Amino acid sequence: MKPQCLSLLALALPLFLSVNSASASERRFAYTYPTLTAPVGEIELENRITYKSRPEVLRTFEVRHELEFGLSKRTQLGISLANWQHDARAHESSYAHSAIEVIHNLSHPVTDPVGSAIYAELTMGERHASLEGKLLLEKRVGKWVLGWNGILESAWSGARFGDFQEAAGELGQTMGLAYDLTEHLSLGAELVHKLPLGSWRAPADAEVYAGPNITFRKGRFFVGATALFQTTDKSTQAAVQMRAILGVEF
Repeated sequence: MKPQCLSLLALALPLFLSVNSASASERRFAYTYPTLTAPVGEIELENRITYKSRPEVLRTFEVRHELEFGLSKRTQLGISLANWQHDARAHESSYAHSAIEVIHNLSHPVTDPVGSAIYAELTMGERHASLEGKLLLEKRVGKWVLGWNGILESAWSGARFGDFQEAAGELGQTMGLAYDLTEHLSLGAELVHKLPLGSWRAPADAEVYAGPNITFRKGRFFVGATALFQTTDKSTQAAVQMRAILGVEF
């Protein structure tokens, strides 16, 4: 079955599972992770599509299907078996990588002064592998939600898996501010800041993106989207990137 068909099935599944559901997701942003983890025994299917575009340079879709499991009161495991990407300019689709992630909550964003969690992800593909660590911070006051993620990533690439010749690093951060208009609907904005480190020797020019976001929650179903616009002047990177997330808890 083609990757596009698998994605359509994965995107449609939450619509059926969300009927007569009873709880709501804590997700408010598309790029910034929350600090709370899934309850013990709960499973969440999350589908993510990221579109990146710049005239005459790139137009790609990156698709990720992830199952998240509540392992303990504070720990969550996520598994992505077949993430893939589509190059709309070349009309080609290809397998990108698989990934496993762990999030461990440290404090609560409402009852504690600041909510916090640590995040670790291992990604492996045919010509690529990476390790990523994040510090997640979050605070909720009334109808306001403020989130921040600090990111450190190390990546390796080569002609084939296991024969990696190039290593690169990246520092980054994301920030989101959202306001709950209703019990189900939130509006806000996000910022993404990346600093490529090349071969860990000298940093390249930073990339900064900012833009609005919206999320809707109903029972166990949630959907969110963020549109980001580059505020720096890196002509080799996307001028616009948009991300949509569709998920369900069951």
